[in-house]
Amino acid sequence: MKASVLINKGWQAMVLAVAVSMSAVQAAETDQTAPLFEAKTLSGQAFDLSDYLGKQPVYLKFWATWCSFCKAEMPHLNAIEQQFGDEIKVISVNVGFNDSVANVQQFFNQEGYDIPTIFDANGEITQKYQVVGTPHHILIDKDGKVAYRTFLATDQLDQIIEQWAQY
Repeated sequence: MKASVLINKGWQAMVLAVAVSMSAVQAAETDQTAPLFEAKTLSGQAFDLSDYLGKQPVYLKFWATWCSFCKAEMPHLNAIEQQFGDEIKVISVNVGFNDSVANVQQFFNQEGYDIPTIFDANGEITQKYQVVGTPHHILIDKDGKVAYRTFLATDQLDQIIEQWAQY
């Protein structure tokens, strides 16, 4: 019984350490200039992050079809895009790792999503943004600074989006 208590305490300590380090990474990486990139969405539309500088904030969501948390959060992203898409540019970025355009299209068709999506086949965008796991949300302000990063959709994410949409 003592061994199981120690193992449980060890897991708790490790989870706490990961949570603290993730918060530190999030804090350290905000207010950094967002790496610029150009890409085409799955519908063939050009996306150039520099087109939004000084004009409109951008919400990037990195995800994959094999990620259950990513798929569970898609109704949230779809709602954000539908509600705030005029004020905030919403772009989903499929990380491309062990995934395919066909999987993305099948998932979107099945669920009825029409979210502008970039398929990051070679992982270039994912690497530029130092995304190491999915889902990963990044809010970029009008000035091109990373204002917020999180691994899961949070109340704080929603609050920032709502605040930005009011201006």
